[in-house]
Amino acid sequence: MPAETVNIEDVDAQMGAMKRLRDALDTQAVGLTVADCEPGWEGPEHDHAEADHEEVYLLIEGSASVTVDDRTVELDPGDAVRVDPEETRQIHNGDSRSRLVLAGATRVGEV
Repeated sequence: MPAETVNIEDVDAQMGAMKRLRDALDTQAVGLTVADCEPGWEGPEHDHAEADHEEVYLLIEGSASVTVDDRTVELDPGDAVRVDPEETRQIHNGDSRSRLVLAGATRVGEV
């Protein structure tokens, strides 16, 4: 298959912030989303236990936190947090615009 290219500005946002690139890039195993968050935006609380799908959230700019089960992880630009499939997670944006990159995939066997 040839390399796929997409510009995030050409992807429609869902839930007010989430630009999902999986379909545009035709990925099979990796989910990739860019979240362009307005001040005070919150993502949905969810987990990925059923699909055994882990995620990594990387804050590129702004200020945000991720609630993982019962703890809050504060992120500064450049910080990343990995979330296990069964953990409930929710993004909370700070007082300014933020951009996060979310990568996820189904876990494979022990390495």
